[in-house]
Amino acid sequence: MVNIQIIEELIPKSDKIFISFGKVNYEDRFCLILETKKIFDVDFFIVKLIKSIPKWFKFLLNLRNAIASIFGLKTGKIGNVYENLEKLNLKQNQSIRDIFIFLKGKNHLIAELKDKHLDFRFSILIRQEDGITRVSLSTIVKINNIFGKVYFFLITPFHRLIIPNILKRLSGEI
Repeated sequence: MVNIQIIEELIPKSDKIFISFGKVNYEDRFCLILETKKIFDVDFFIVKLIKSIPKWFKFLLNLRNAIASIFGLKTGKIGNVYENLEKLNLKQNQSIRDIFIFLKGKNHLIAELKDKHLDFRFSILIRQEDGITRVSLSTIVKINNIFGKVYFFLITPFHRLIIPNILKRLSGEI
């Protein structure tokens, strides 16, 4: 059995997620730590993360998207990525519908969505050393108006539950 741990940690201020983002109203980082000799890259973890998204979360996301579209907000839709994971080939400076790939390297991905109510970035960072793999999921948010403030107030508890849950499910996929 692989030793697995999920922790919350601070995002170092030197992290690339902050590059040219401006004011940050919210930030968090959850980290999956596991003992393994296997070597992984960010593409492997993106596919595993997407596969680890629970059906109840997809339902909530679709509900949120339906409500957001009524107000003319971007929904973060990324097309039929769930059905075509084998063909997923994310590149830096690429847009996948509403999501922009800000940075893409072998062990790091930063993507963002900018909208009139709020802007956010999320990051997947993989660090491997001495048989320990750390997969960090970071999120930063900039609230642009009162609607963004209300929206983010409503979704924050779900975000804080979902991300560790996805990491736990991800650990079962490795």
